[in-house]
Amino acid sequence: MRKLLYISLALMLMVCFMSCSHSVDKRLVLADTLMWTNPDSSLAILERINRDSLQGEENRAYHALLITQAQFRCNGNCTSDSLINIALDYYSDNHNRELYTRSLLYKGSFYEVHDNPIEAIKCYKNAEDNADSTDYRNLAQINFRMGMLYYNNYASNNLDLNKFKMAVHYYEILRDKKMTMTALEYCGNVLRITDIIEARKCYDKALATARELKDTSNIYNININYALMYIEDSLYLQAKKYILDAFRLNNSFEENYNYYMLSLIYTNQKNLDSAKYFISLPDKSQNTAYDSLLMYKAMKEVALCENNLSQYRIFNTQCNKISNSLEYNKTRYKLLDSEQAFDKSTKSDASISLGKKKNIISLLIGLLLLILVVFLLLYLKKKKDSNRLIDELRKEHISNYNSLREDLEKHDDDFSHIMSSQLNVFEEIMSYGYKPNKVYSDNTITHKIKAIDDSNVEFWNGLRSYLNHRYDGIIDKISKDYPILTDADINFIGLICCDFSDTAIAVCKGYRNTDSVRSRRRKIRDKMKIDGLLDIYLKELMKHNAT
Repeated sequence: MRKLLYISLALMLMVCFMSCSHSVDKRLVLADTLMWTNPDSSLAILERINRDSLQGEENRAYHALLITQAQFRCNGNCTSDSLINIALDYYSDNHNRELYTRSLLYKGSFYEVHDNPIEAIKCYKNAEDNADSTDYRNLAQINFRMGMLYYNNYASNNLDLNKFKMAVHYYEILRDKKMTMTALEYCGNVLRITDIIEARKCYDKALATARELKDTSNIYNININYALMYIEDSLYLQAKKYILDAFRLNNSFEENYNYYMLSLIYTNQKNLDSAKYFISLPDKSQNTAYDSLLMYKAMKEVALCENNLSQYRIFNTQCNKISNSLEYNKTRYKLLDSEQAFDKSTKSDASISLGKKKNIISLLIGLLLLILVVFLLLYLKKKKDSNRLIDELRKEHISNYNSLREDLEKHDDDFSHIMSSQLNVFEEIMSYGYKPNKVYSDNTITHKIKAIDDSNVEFWNGLRSYLNHRYDGIIDKISKDYPILTDADINFIGLICCDFSDTAIAVCKGYRNTDSVRSRRRKIRDKMKIDGLLDIYLKELMKHNAT
C-alpha cells in the first residue's frame, strides 16, 4: 500500500513538472494582448525575445505566429514565410484550433502580398473552414482578406461584396469601429458600380464613424470614393464637390486616378486646358489597370470635345482592351475556380466523413440492439429460473418450518423479523400450490421474494446467535474447527441447520436454481474434508448439541 502511495505521488509530481515546463511564456501573452490595440509595441516585445531562450515547441511556434502577425499589422508585409511555416507545422498537429486558424490566415496573407492569389485563396478557405463559429476576430479577418483579394483581382459574381459584408458583421460583433468602417467603405466601393443608393448608405455609415474617430485619413478616402461613385454614374458636379473636400484635407493626391477624375470633371465642364493639365500630372508608369482605364476614359472625352474622332477611337479601343483583358478574365476565373474547387473538395471530405459517421452509427445501433437482445435473454432466463423455483417451492409444505417459526416468535430483533417475513412468503407460495383454481399471477409472488445478501451482517449474526443458543454453540464450534470456511460458507451452513430445503436456500441466497445450492454444498464438504453428505454431518452435530 505504501509503495502504491509513493508511485502515485511520483506520478503527480511528474504531471506538475510537465505542466510547468509547457507553460506559455508571459512575454508572448503580453505581445498577443497588444496585437490589435498597439501592434508596434507588440512587435517591439517580440523582436527583443531571443528565440533560443524560449522553452518548448509550443512557445517557439507561438512566437513565430505572433511575429508574423505583428509584421503584417505594422508593415502590411513580411519578407519570408519561414516563421509562419513553423507555426503551421506545429498547430496542424496541435489541438489549438484558434492558433491554427490564425496561422492559416497569415500564411494566406503572405501568399497574397507576394502575388500568389491562388494559394492565398486556398489558405483563406482552409482557415474559414477550420475556424470556430464564435472565433469572430479570425472570421472577420478571413472574410476581409478574401474580400480584398477578390477586389484587387477584379473578381466577378459579387464575391468581394459578400466577403466584405460578412467582415462588417463580425467586426460589429467585436465592436471594432475602425475595421467596421473600412469594411463598409469597401462594400460601397463594390456597390457603386451597380447600386449607387446602397453604396451611398455604406459610405455614409463609414464617414460617420471616421468623423467620430476623427480619422482624417479615412475621411479623405471616403470623400474620394464618393467622387468615384458619382464619376462612374456621370454625375460630375457631385463628384467635384467630394474630390475638392478631399483635396482640402490633403493638398496632394497619392493615387493617379484622382487626377484622371479631375480631368473627367473639367472635360465635362468644357475646361479642356485644366483637363489636359491633370492628365499630364501623374507618373503613368505607376498606373494600375483601373488608373489606366480612367486615364483613357478622360483622354477619350477630351478627344471627343475636340472633335478628334481618330484619337477618340484609339482611346476608346484602349478602354475596351483593358475592360476585356484576357488576363483580367483569366485571373478572375482562376480565383473563382479555386474557391469552388476548395468547396467541392470540402464537400467531398464532408461526404466521406458523413459516410464514416453513418457506418459508425450503424455499428453502434447494431451493438446496442445486440446488448438489448442479450439483456432480454438474460431477463427471460432469470424469470424462467425464478418461476421454476416457485414451482418447486409449491411442492413443499410450510409445516416443515413450524419449529423455526415458533422459535422466532420468542425473539424481537432484525433477524427474527426478516426470517419471519421470508417464511411468510414461503407459506404464501406453498399455500397457493394447494389452490390450483385460484387466479394468482406469478409476478405478484416473484416480486416478494428477496435474497438475503451476505452483506446483511445483522441478519446473519442473528442467525448464528439463534443456532448457537439452540444447539449449544454449534456455529462457533464449526468456525473454530474449520477456519478455512468463509463467512459466506458459515451463512450457508446456518440455512442448512434451519432445515431449509435446497429450493428455500436458493431463494434466500439469491441463486438462480438448486444446482447452485448442490454445488456450494459439495465445495463446503470438500473444504471440511467430510466423508459423506454435509447435511447428515450437520444433523448429527445438531442432535449431539441440542439443548
